[in-house]
Amino acid sequence: MRNIEKEIHHALDVLNLPTLVSLNEIKSRYRTLSKQHHPDINKENSKMVEINAAYALLKAYALNFRFTFSEEEIQKQFPESNHASKFRF
Repeated sequence: MRNIEKEIHHALDVLNLPTLVSLNEIKSRYRTLSKQHHPDINKENSKMVEINAAYALLKAYALNFRFTFSEEEIQKQFPESNHASKFRF
């Protein structure tokens, strides 16, 4: 099962953003990092791929859900991601 909470926090770490951030701040940070790590400037493409994936995830979350990336808010928006942990096995 996909752990969206971990993915979102990883994306925030990649873009070096706090949990309370606006869409404009996400875009601004993405532009700054993409200029620094663009494959035309740096020959390594893996960092740019990671930045693009983080930006896409955070942008989609901010547009479709909320602007806070706290664990509580993520659980509200994706209740199925933590569903199995509610049961004792």
